Amino acid sequence: MASLDALLTFLYSTLLVTIVSSETPCQNFKSIISFGDSIADTGNLVGLSNRNNLPVTAFPPYGETFFHHPTGRSCDGRIIMDFIAEFVGLPYVPPYFGSKNGNFDKGVNFAVAGATALESSFLMKRGIHPHTNVSLGVQLKSFKKSLPDLCGSPSDCRDKIGNALILMGEIGGNDYNFPFFERKPIKEVKELVPFVIATISSAITELIGMGAKTFLVPGEFPIGCSVVYLTLYQTSNKEEYDPLTGCLKWLNKFGEYHSQQLKTELNRLRKLNPHVNIIYADYYNALLRLFKEPAKFGFMDRPLHACCGIGGQYNFNFTRKCGSVGVESCKDPSKYVGWDGVHMTEGAYKWIADGILKGPYAIPPFGRSCLRSEIKNKESLDKQFTLAQALEIADLRIYEVLCRFSPYKEKESNLGASPMASPDSLLVMKLVSFLLSTLLVTSANSQTQCRNFKSIISFGDSIADTGNLLGLSDPNNLPASAFPPYGETFFHHPTGRYSDGRLIIDFIAEFLGFPLVHPFYGCQNANFEKGVNFAVAGATALDTSFLEEGGIHSDITNVSLSVQLRSFKESLPNLCGSPSDCRDMIENALILMGEIGGNDYNFALFQRKAIEEVEELVPFVVSAISLAIKELVCMGGRTFLVPGNFPLGCSAAYLTLYQTSNKEEYDPLTGCLTWLNVFSEYYNEQLQKELNRLKELYPHVNIIYADYYNALLRLFPEPAKFGFMNRPLPACCGLGGSYNFNFSRRCGSVGVEYCNDPSKYVNWDGIHMTEAAYRWISEGLLKGPYAIPTFNWSCLSSEIMNKKSLDT
Repeated sequence: MASLDALLTFLYSTLLVTIVSSETPCQNFKSIISFGDSIADTGNLVGLSNRNNLPVTAFPPYGETFFHHPTGRSCDGRIIMDFIAEFVGLPYVPPYFGSKNGNFDKGVNFAVAGATALESSFLMKRGIHPHTNVSLGVQLKSFKKSLPDLCGSPSDCRDKIGNALILMGEIGGNDYNFPFFERKPIKEVKELVPFVIATISSAITELIGMGAKTFLVPGEFPIGCSVVYLTLYQTSNKEEYDPLTGCLKWLNKFGEYHSQQLKTELNRLRKLNPHVNIIYADYYNALLRLFKEPAKFGFMDRPLHACCGIGGQYNFNFTRKCGSVGVESCKDPSKYVGWDGVHMTEGAYKWIADGILKGPYAIPPFGRSCLRSEIKNKESLDKQFTLAQALEIADLRIYEVLCRFSPYKEKESNLGASPMASPDSLLVMKLVSFLLSTLLVTSANSQTQCRNFKSIISFGDSIADTGNLLGLSDPNNLPASAFPPYGETFFHHPTGRYSDGRLIIDFIAEFLGFPLVHPFYGCQNANFEKGVNFAVAGATALDTSFLEEGGIHSDITNVSLSVQLRSFKESLPNLCGSPSDCRDMIENALILMGEIGGNDYNFALFQRKAIEEVEELVPFVVSAISLAIKELVCMGGRTFLVPGNFPLGCSAAYLTLYQTSNKEEYDPLTGCLTWLNVFSEYYNEQLQKELNRLKELYPHVNIIYADYYNALLRLFPEPAKFGFMNRPLPACCGLGGSYNFNFSRRCGSVGVEYCNDPSKYVNWDGIHMTEAAYRWISEGLLKGPYAIPTFNWSCLSSEIMNKKSLDT
């Protein structure tokens, strides 16, 4: 057993090295260049301050834990940037401002506590009063002016910037903090987001022009967990707090919104600059996990209190802050998440840094294969596993071992059936076999993620249904999609698709040069060689029995995601023949996972369930999708396209159901219901987090997130730009009301007419989109920037590539 243990340890370590080596592009960084605010300030505000009016960070107990004296850091010790510097083998990054004779050869820091992304003059015009005028633009200007001293000649400077890790913040948080501290309404603060994102994007673009190759760009923290906000917005209304963490939900949703918009913009920049590595640092989730399970990370069970402060429920007082006379710190800061009510402790920052550097909170993950040998040796010492540790850390890779090699027992759960293996004495040998095979697969696949797909396999609901509900229905009780005007634009007759013409799956098939994908149910003698579709209109991710137990009812279909997956497995002998042929078919297919999950929320919201009750479904829906992906990976799946939810607040059905005279509930730019769109953003964020985890666990699998939300949302603010009429919210096919939608008389019913030109409409029947809208969404996915990561079409067959080049 000891020899097997040693062999397993060796194989697993080798596997990890191989996986890490596939994380490209990788830079052996020669320095760190930093911009930002107090989260990254290593002493700049102190250097810029009048000696008679120093900031609190110049006084104890700041710096007490590691440096044993104040350094200008807003922390008891090291901050995230310090841990990054340690990780890449560089010295701590010195502050630029006020540093006399500083050595900036290995790094330089321009981050200033209190800094904003936007210029102070811009904020002042809006009645917002920043604490410093050293904005991101000012920091960037200082950097450019300093280049002759930092690196000499233009060529040397370009080389320095190209070989540096550039930290873009955190920056932007203070643009929101200052108005929130002044109790500006959330709507007013939210209007700043596109300006903040544009400023960060502009700075990145400028630095790319100067030669930059690698950026780390953090998102926002969960500010609803910040002591300062918990104190400022303290309320007796328990509904405003997350019961799991005690954080203010509405502020955390705002943090999620900013982060989502930033990720969308970073994805656009990646598309425009494919030679540049732009890494998103998910500060939000890297910190939030500490509040959910504090003891797991070594913190006390009441993690929301500040270590350094005085008075109040959260040990914070606006008039007597940490660093003031008479304000003391806790005895053991390592047990606290919050340091001074605004910033975190060194202990918390270490966990955040670990999550960014070692996963899974960097998107894409850091490439570490080219770190210097002494750093790699240190890393390898951290990876000495016993068999039990390997099994624990392997997590879902062990799941793959079990589903590939072990005998199955079906264990029913309320989410649908999932395979569980019974342990036996052969597990170790099977695991060794798996590691060897995965090592070979990972090594081979690290060269490219491009696949020349041979077919499409689809699961989902009405967004992807090409006729399955119709095939499953009683001929005497056919769905609306069986009647005109459905299908009238392209097919000139109903096909079972919930649109006037083609769907997203149709445009994907056309792009790949495939025939349109046939529905599986009710399709006799169909040719499924190039694709098969199990998506059914009305389908849910969760099993109907699970939803019924929660008082959520659907009378459309019981063909949930797990039922579709079961049908697929049962159909394999007819679809592909032998097990080896089936595995080959699945490996070479593009697998569309939905959209699925939308109906789990629709049915609840149509019954006017409270939004808090609907939000409770999210982790179950995400888990059901994740389980289906894992099972398909076990069967050989290698490429998945997994859509998020649409902006529900722009749906004519919801705009009709939740119509209100309160203008505050509508987005002034689009006319959509803000609270419903915020819910969609929340779900999409959770789905992306889970997909990111799966990507880490299955590095040989290409899991692509389809950003349906932003691909569709862009059509509403500027409809004319995309060929739509200037009132894009009403349905083309419907009857009555502000949005041409009536729940009792829907499209396809007798007497319900449709518009003269569906191509001018975004909404088709109040729930689904027109062919024209689906075309724009499809193009956003296939050609960017709404697929994360973007599709790699370099290995498409020559005839398709030639066609694409002719189109451009």
